[in-house]
Amino acid sequence: MAVRGRKPKPTALKVLEGNPGHRPLNKKEPMPKGKLPRCPDWLEDDAKKEWKRLGKVLAEMGMLTEIDRAAFAGYCQA
Repeated sequence: MAVRGRKPKPTALKVLEGNPGHRPLNKKEPMPKGKLPRCPDWLEDDAKKEWKRLGKVLAEMGMLTEIDRAAFAGYCQA
């Protein structure tokens, strides 16, 4: 079955843009809290340093959550 139309825009993005369509905001959208995930043991030493350096800042800004652990680990390892 094909789904038609645009994908819904995330609520946070609507808020940043000032909700130009003036449609009701989704109050039930999942909002993970900014939190530095546990650093994976398998990361190399330089990657662990990058995890500590950048991870804390991103978590404080609410831009890094538990959900982002795998992607952030990939970035640090690269």
